[in-house]
Amino acid sequence: MNFRTFLFKLDQNRNQIIKSLSKFIMLRTIHGFSIIGIAYFFGLERQTIREFEVFGFRIYFLLIAIILFLIYRRLHKVYKWWVELPTPEN
Repeated sequence: MNFRTFLFKLDQNRNQIIKSLSKFIMLRTIHGFSIIGIAYFFGLERQTIREFEVFGFRIYFLLIAIILFLIYRRLHKVYKWWVELPTPEN
C-alpha cells in the first residue's frame, strides 16, 4: 500500500475511525477505573493485587495476558477492516 492509498482510506473513513478509536479508549478507561474501584471498595492496595495468587498463578499477570489478547483481537479486526476498504482508482 502506498502513501496515497493510505491517505485516501484515511480521508474517506475519518468519522468511522474517530468513533471507533474514541469508543475503544473510553471502554479501556472504564475497565481500568473499574479495577481500581473494586480494589478500593475491598480495601486492597495495588501491591496486594499484584501479589494475589490462585493455584500458584498471580492474578495480575493473568489479567495482563487477557488484556493483551483482547487488544490483539481488536487490532486484528481493525486491520481486516482496513484491508477490505476499497482502494482509489488511478
